[in-house]
Amino acid sequence: MNKPNQTNEMSFGTVFLIFILPLIAGIILSCFIPRPIIGIISVRDEIDTKMSLRVIKEIDYARSHPEIKAVVLILDSPGGTINDTELIYLELLKLRETKPVVTMVEGLSASGSFYLSMGTDYIFSNPSARIGNVGVIGTLPSYPMVLEETISTGPYKLFGNQREGYTRFIELIKESFYQVVELGRGDRLKLSKEEILRGELYPASEAVKAGLIDEVAPRSSAVEKAAQLAHIAHYKIIDLTEAVADESSEEESSFFILDENGVSTGYPKESGIYLLYIPDYGSEIP
Repeated sequence: MNKPNQTNEMSFGTVFLIFILPLIAGIILSCFIPRPIIGIISVRDEIDTKMSLRVIKEIDYARSHPEIKAVVLILDSPGGTINDTELIYLELLKLRETKPVVTMVEGLSASGSFYLSMGTDYIFSNPSARIGNVGVIGTLPSYPMVLEETISTGPYKLFGNQREGYTRFIELIKESFYQVVELGRGDRLKLSKEEILRGELYPASEAVKAGLIDEVAPRSSAVEKAAQLAHIAHYKIIDLTEAVADESSEEESSFFILDENGVSTGYPKESGIYLLYIPDYGSEIP
């Protein structure tokens, strides 16, 4: 008479052990295992020393935190100094060795900004963005006044090189820029070297056809692609600028020459070599 009851009790015990207990254990364990993270790093406006220090700090943070499985790089920048651009690019390559990095262009990825995207695995863009402007600009330094009391050990010790040498250096950087593009895009690139080095800005749809970027899509697609490359699901998204907050408050100084109304002309204030797109502001430069 008790056999049916015993059978029911055994059946319930079996179900509990096989299905319910592992489910409960899984729920408990999930509370202690951190969810994977996709980090967001943003490069907006000009790429200068302050920008490179912040972005590199965020890249270091992403690399040193194992719960961050992938990074999405948001770009909306005309570029900037060659030195700061290269520093960020090299750190992106280092990060990419262990974690996928996907670019999302939101507005403008020109010159140095486009250079940065070459250090990532896949490039998205919104439909109205402009991409490209591969090339270099250099503002030649003026001849300094040499004091009679100044003694140097060589003809170029004071100034580094002749102005002709400065121009050759710019050409070398242009060639290096092209090699970075060729390496970053590989067989996806559909433009000739001559076409790339014209410095043209392409609308997003044309940039896809030219092989400069991979896809026109919203930011959500870039995040999903990063998750796919990292082989993760049920992730959360964190803005690494907020995660690596810099408490220091330095006085802001303009990267560009300002006109008489305090409006940026788009021309860099300091002489030097830049991977920079300069729009036509319609104002004369002093």
